[in-house]
Amino acid sequence: MNEKQKKFESYLDEQIAACKKRSELLVEDGRKDEGNFEKVRANVYEIFKTVLSVAEKLCGKDDLAKKKFFLQRLEQIPMSWTASYDKSKTNGDVEKMHIETIKLDTIEEIKNMFMQIEEEAI
Repeated sequence: MNEKQKKFESYLDEQIAACKKRSELLVEDGRKDEGNFEKVRANVYEIFKTVLSVAEKLCGKDDLAKKKFFLQRLEQIPMSWTASYDKSKTNGDVEKMHIETIKLDTIEEIKNMFMQIEEEAI
């Protein structure tokens, strides 16, 4: 794993921990729904930590192939979330729409950070 990938994995770990901590605090404060939304956000970060790990296993030392694999998954995985959002909107399921929005917003944060780290000169 190169330095950029280590930095990105560290970012994902930090986000996962922060989401879990916020979730615990919100539940303790009697805000269970909001705590569950933080769990959803943590799950998205965990998904992409797994994708990063799979890219490492499949592509070995080929950094360009790993980047391409990761970017492909960044595009593919949220397609079902977008479809679910659209279906929920049609059905008037506001809670499901909110959950899908959290996932889609989180994926944008992940994508932005990935690109920012990739563009850094290390």
